[in-house]
Amino acid sequence: MLLAVFLALAAVLVPAVAWAAPPSGVDVGDDVYVGDGVGYGGTSLHGIYVSTPADPLNPGAPDLFAYCIEHNISAETDRLGHVGDFGDYLGSNFFVDPVVQGKVLWVLGNSYPAMSLADFGAAAGAPGISLNDAIEATQYAIWRYTELTFDAAWAWSTPDSEAAYWYLLTGANASAGLQPADLHPTVSVTAPAGAQVAGTLAGPFLVSTDQATVTVTTDPVVPLVDSTGTAIDPAAVVDGQELYLDLRGAVAAGGSTVTASATGSSSTGRILSVPTVPGGPTTALDHAQTLILVTPSTTQTSGAATIAWAAAVGAAVPTIGTTLVDLADGDHILPAAGGTVVDTVAYSGLTPGTGYTVSGELMLKSTGLSTGITGSNAFVATTATGSVDVTFTVPAGFAGESLVAFESLFELGGAIPVAQHQDINDAAQTIAVQSVVVGAPVAASAALNAQLASTGSTPPSGAAVVAVLTIILGAACLLAQRVRRPDTSHP
Repeated sequence: MLLAVFLALAAVLVPAVAWAAPPSGVDVGDDVYVGDGVGYGGTSLHGIYVSTPADPLNPGAPDLFAYCIEHNISAETDRLGHVGDFGDYLGSNFFVDPVVQGKVLWVLGNSYPAMSLADFGAAAGAPGISLNDAIEATQYAIWRYTELTFDAAWAWSTPDSEAAYWYLLTGANASAGLQPADLHPTVSVTAPAGAQVAGTLAGPFLVSTDQATVTVTTDPVVPLVDSTGTAIDPAAVVDGQELYLDLRGAVAAGGSTVTASATGSSSTGRILSVPTVPGGPTTALDHAQTLILVTPSTTQTSGAATIAWAAAVGAAVPTIGTTLVDLADGDHILPAAGGTVVDTVAYSGLTPGTGYTVSGELMLKSTGLSTGITGSNAFVATTATGSVDVTFTVPAGFAGESLVAFESLFELGGAIPVAQHQDINDAAQTIAVQSVVVGAPVAASAALNAQLASTGSTPPSGAAVVAVLTIILGAACLLAQRVRRPDTSHP
């Protein structure tokens, strides 16, 4: 009887809407906005927003998601909920048991959206599983532990949902359960303490994590190697591994940020207490459906460290300077409709006979952000000093803006710039795009042109208009004279 009641209520608890989510995180004590959900009627994955949407009817993509952990309590949306940990749980079902909490965490960590839909389907033996089926299977698996003491058969919508449900129960039953820390990855990067110099291996950077592996990136891009100079796999870095930046091809001073990233965030497994009345209190006797948060598989937790290095000792350090002009007339002004601009990059300190690439992009001076317009030129230096041109095609849409060329010089095939010139306030590398002219002559209206076309006529010229006005004014003056002239025909 109890199970029948559960199944009946499952059809009426929660509505469904569509979503697409970017990763984000929240902490205990935060208030977040509970949005609508997606899924079959009665088994819904709610969208959670770190701040109240400006337009709740069109809230945009959720930041997080949440499943229900109570059953016979209505889910309420369009209001703030309070983030807490397991000790803040207000409900009275089996979720108060730490063993059940561990089982629920296992389900969360091995289902959708903590896993991608494709990965979850493959793991569950239901390749190609639909979004709604994945949500239904996960919600039923959570309720099996929070509401029941046995492995129940639910009213599954499809065989895929059933297969995924039993996959989750098999895994959770076999597991001792998870702890919140198991779903909260930690990762950090420690920078080297000593001075770093171009032309060497810069490091070591120490990566620390509680995950099996993490992914490491560099910005700007610099090759990652071990202490012997051998390339490492940046997608499979382990705890305690020491990394170096390969600066053996660099001579100029520079810097880079090393970032290690792990999948997941500390938000997964937090609970959300929701009031029955927006803005009202939540108590054990008066609260809406309690939710449990989960972040999607794309969520990343990261740690980073930045270093700078000095120029190689005794090395001739390349330098560049740039001048950006309109290709059409050589000035620093471009028509509002756009056009082609050329940046002349003057260089010094290059090694004759060595290949180089100059890569540039146009930046908006007003914001300092890239326009996405890029250009490059590869060449072999014949002398230490010279110049090379980089051209950019500027489309319409930048009227009234000032564009600034940022240039970087690389040895051919190299990843580290040997010289850069990136000054947003440098007038020489700036070009102004003219504003659209307001009040320009307007062509005859479409209605007039259509009328003229139907009669075979052409719009009247300026002279014709003046002539017509002269005739009209003359006639008006003659009429006025006749009105004012006294009538002398009668004494």
